[in-house]
Amino acid sequence: MDFGQATVTGASGHLGNVLVRELLRRGKQVRVLLEPGDEARALSGLPVERVEGDVLRPETLARAFVGTEVVFHLAGVVSISSLDIELVRTVNIDGTRNVVEAVRRAGVRRLVYTSSVHALTEPGRGGVLTEEAGYDPEEAPGDYGKAKAAASRIVLDAVKDGLDAVIVNPVYVLGPHDYRLSEIGELIVMFARFPVPAGMDGCYDFIDVRDVAIGHVLAAEGGRKGESYLLSGSRMTVRELMRILAGLAGRAPPRIFIPLPVAAVFAAFAPVFEKLTRRRALLTPYAVHTLAVDFEIRDRKAREELGHAPRPIDQTLADAWAWMKGNPDSPLNRPIPPRRPGRV
Repeated sequence: MDFGQATVTGASGHLGNVLVRELLRRGKQVRVLLEPGDEARALSGLPVERVEGDVLRPETLARAFVGTEVVFHLAGVVSISSLDIELVRTVNIDGTRNVVEAVRRAGVRRLVYTSSVHALTEPGRGGVLTEEAGYDPEEAPGDYGKAKAAASRIVLDAVKDGLDAVIVNPVYVLGPHDYRLSEIGELIVMFARFPVPAGMDGCYDFIDVRDVAIGHVLAAEGGRKGESYLLSGSRMTVRELMRILAGLAGRAPPRIFIPLPVAAVFAAFAPVFEKLTRRRALLTPYAVHTLAVDFEIRDRKAREELGHAPRPIDQTLADAWAWMKGNPDSPLNRPIPPRRPGRV
């Protein structure tokens, strides 16, 4: 479907602000839903219509959705911490339910929902993950995966009742315009400031944030109603990722890498650490799980039906490094403002 106007929730987050940029590049009129008090530095200077609202307050959504053709629902909470469990469930599940109902009432032509690879039911070791895996909150890994699986089912249930909606399932997103400092963004800042002596074993599937933004637009234009589309890029070990970042920084790569079984032992104490200190642990059982998975993530459906064509991750890392170093508003050059944990 062709469209000229879109509304983006979660527009000030990493993926959100890059999606806004991609929509503007394509000549679309863009409206953004922003939480009260969100300074939205990532959107500074962009010609967008700003509407204040919150996905947890349904009465604030109508103004953002009435008159728009496509709603891209990105607003959610991304967190692996036990401290954020309730927030993860509330925003991702209740917030999505509120958006679905508001979209239906406003007569929006299509909803594009940003789910996650973690929402899909994982195969066993050596298996292949595709969209056919489906969404089962009981089987999804971690509280975040369970919440995104439940939210995805809310969208699909609405499709059965007539809503035109498409779901996209990106893997780990990285790249430029990382104003709120993702985990990879933190690594870039660390390498920029001092040598990083150690890392952790494991590997993961990564994708450029710009390619995910393009994938969202392609899903809006050509995705089939009620279908999900995995957006993957390249699988890379943590060792290789840190080697590339060290090279960009002109530093020696880490010499020590903690084996995953050892990391799992320390990660088991993360909930206790968080409960006692009220601080978020970086090493959690969920984090170890994501780095230890041993199955292929296949995005053939998005490539064949949407034309998904992700760029090499080493190029993405170089661009992310250049943006972090060169942009005066990046978290490396200017402290990021306080925000609610994990809210995007």
